Amino acid sequence: MTTAKEQFDRQARHYNAQWNTWTEASLHWLLTHANCQPTDEVLDVATGTGFTALAFAPRVRSVVGLDVSTGMLAQARQHQAEAGLANITWQEGAAEALPFADDTFSMVTCRIAPHHFESVPRFLAEVARVLRPGGRFLLADTTVPDNDPATAAWQNRVEALRDPSHRRNLAPQQWRQAIETAGLDVAEIGVPGPEATMQLNDWLTRAGCPAEQAAAVRTAFATAPEAARSAFRIQPLANEGYAFCWQRLVARATKR
Repeated sequence: MTTAKEQFDRQARHYNAQWNTWTEASLHWLLTHANCQPTDEVLDVATGTGFTALAFAPRVRSVVGLDVSTGMLAQARQHQAEAGLANITWQEGAAEALPFADDTFSMVTCRIAPHHFESVPRFLAEVARVLRPGGRFLLADTTVPDNDPATAAWQNRVEALRDPSHRRNLAPQQWRQAIETAGLDVAEIGVPGPEATMQLNDWLTRAGCPAEQAAAVRTAFATAPEAARSAFRIQPLANEGYAFCWQRLVARATKR
């Protein structure tokens, strides 16, 4: 089984602004719902190349960007230098075992990453541990429709074919239950609207997807059931391509 570290170390060189464009609506939602304060000390979990950390940094006192991938963190440091931001530090580490003391941060963010985590419950327990009482948790991730296990299974199978470090996309009801079980109070949760339309061939290329797996993904899109076609707005394009749009969940919660 490919780990997230292995996958994203390999994938780091493929990351550029296109990835952020595909998911920028979720970043805008986090920024506008975080109620950032100049005194906030923020942890961005699974920061990748630092898009979220870099966006929050001008609005808060400090940001720590954490990721398992040294390749991604190297890219993040480069982006930080280009942006001229001095209040971000980068830390290698896993979402399920955050290397920080209890009650360290006033805010934890995590964007388009938990579907790679080995254990979402352990991740959320760690979020609750490192947040101060009253601290905020801001989440965005790919999601699947509630009460439609067949469509969820199709989408998760496609993701795992493209990227073997993918574990599971959760539906909104599953996220609500998991967040509340961790001791966080959900203030808002939902699917606010579609992100930017993606193109299948570009999506496969940027993941470094091998030819055999790419062919299997194209077959899955070609034979997608009607419910999946509707949910993810799948449309055929030329050259065995497809346009589609994954659903994104956003959530805001506070520590009790």
